[in-house]
Amino acid sequence: MTSSSSTSSFRLTLLKVSDVLTERNVQDLAFLCEDISPARRELITNARELFATLQGHSLLKEQNVNVLIDWLDELRLLEASNLLKNYRKTHLTGHLKAQETCFIHEELPLKYFCVSCDSKICPDCAFKSHNRYADCDVISLDEMSNEVSQRREMLMSELDMLKTGIASTEELWKEKKEHLARCREISRKEVQKDYLTHIEKVESMKRLQTEVLLGKELADIKKICEEKKESQILENELALITVCHKISHENALDEIQKISKSKKKTAEIKVKLEKQKEMLKNRSVDLLYRKIPNDGAFCSITVSTLIGSVILLSNQLLHVFDARQTNGGVLLISIDHQDSSKEYWRYLQKINNHDDPVVMSNVDMYYDGKLHTLLAVGNTVFIVHPHWNGSLYDSVKSVSSLVIDEVPEGSWITSITAHCPNNDPNNEFIISTSCDHSIREYNVSGSAIREIDTRDFVRFNAISRVAYCGTLFAIIGRDFDDVILIDNYGTVKQCGTLRLPSAMSGMLPINIIWTGVQWLVMYISEGVEKQWKVVHYEKTGEFVKVCDEGTTSNEMDVPLCVTRFSNTACVTLANAKVRTFQY
Repeated sequence: MTSSSSTSSFRLTLLKVSDVLTERNVQDLAFLCEDISPARRELITNARELFATLQGHSLLKEQNVNVLIDWLDELRLLEASNLLKNYRKTHLTGHLKAQETCFIHEELPLKYFCVSCDSKICPDCAFKSHNRYADCDVISLDEMSNEVSQRREMLMSELDMLKTGIASTEELWKEKKEHLARCREISRKEVQKDYLTHIEKVESMKRLQTEVLLGKELADIKKICEEKKESQILENELALITVCHKISHENALDEIQKISKSKKKTAEIKVKLEKQKEMLKNRSVDLLYRKIPNDGAFCSITVSTLIGSVILLSNQLLHVFDARQTNGGVLLISIDHQDSSKEYWRYLQKINNHDDPVVMSNVDMYYDGKLHTLLAVGNTVFIVHPHWNGSLYDSVKSVSSLVIDEVPEGSWITSITAHCPNNDPNNEFIISTSCDHSIREYNVSGSAIREIDTRDFVRFNAISRVAYCGTLFAIIGRDFDDVILIDNYGTVKQCGTLRLPSAMSGMLPINIIWTGVQWLVMYISEGVEKQWKVVHYEKTGEFVKVCDEGTTSNEMDVPLCVTRFSNTACVTLANAKVRTFQY
């Protein structure tokens, strides 16, 4: 039995709960009670009717108020639930302690304690609501003391393990700190060692370059002295002739003979003077200073001569330098031609032949899914196999060499180009030599495919550049004013020329490529003030337009070659600068 005051407080609490419940909340609570019939549920419209119905079914009593609290929590009606929980805490705590029976199962005593839920429970609750599936930690009240002792010991054991772990962590931290200190000290020593090594390399390079320059300076002085001596001899001979003709002679026949001999001598002196003037005009520059990365550690200065260039990608160009006199080979430097200061990599190919000229193809050979650069020195062809990383040719994988047996000893390859008939690339290339008029075609294995004789169209042994398109060969000869087109379909015959308009006459072709749909030819004028142009021709030889042009009086600004990628072409100058244009 509960007191009337307690009951009144309970009913007042129920009134407060009814005030915060909506009609929808009441219907939801009625639905949770299985003892209320469906017909009766439809008639319940407010909380008071619901509470009366629950009391009529003995479902709502002060002692089992937990049932209603559980329903309210299930429906997340927290305000109403908190009102009943406050009532339970205020009015039922003392009574429950005395009773020590379950709120839900009133007839069962509280024999267990749920650590997870922080509440005492009866055996039925331990079996149904607080079982292992609910992840509840349930212990018997009778064994509480022993359980507390065991759990305290386990806790102390875990604390001891944590303390040991913390001490171990502290020791590891100290070891790591000492290890890092040792590593930094080793790094400082390595930096100092590398610094001294690099300083030694730079000093060695400086001494080497100074010796090279001194040797060239002495050679130039000696050559100038010899030229001056030759000029003095010619001057003395000319003065002697002049003096002889000032003396009167009685014998007219003798005088005529002396004059005739003097004219011949004068003509010889004139020829020698012209040759000497040409030699003196030739101020060739064979030193090209260019900074390149050396294994990423420091920059060295390489003395070399630029041979030409070829485009690998839209943002990657490959320069080829003749560095045989200084480094014993051909130096390949890959740059971004849109930013020539950005170098991707370099590669030095050792070459034993230091006498014959280096020539290269300004069009890459495409096969095996990659681009390959072609070089030739003497009777040997070098094929550069690059490494592709998915977006860039980032290094040289290998370089293979082919000895062309058809090139006789004492002669050399004068031009080499990749074979791209009808814009259909393959693994073939074309060469010309200094010993005959022939154009020879080979594949990458070195097998000869065919030979085309051009002796009827090319004077002397003077082929200096060849380009190929379908059945057409475009040939540049030494001192040729025009580019000769030769058709080799069935029979070999000349089928036209790539000729400059008369307004542009006086320029010589020096370089040519086939773009897949047209010819691009580079011309340059003679004299000190050199003009140059890159001209676009149709396949059959019709002049279209001038794509790029310039003027230079400096031999280091002279254009060397034209190359292309897609519809972008590049002109490489002797100082390794690159000009681009669209065609």
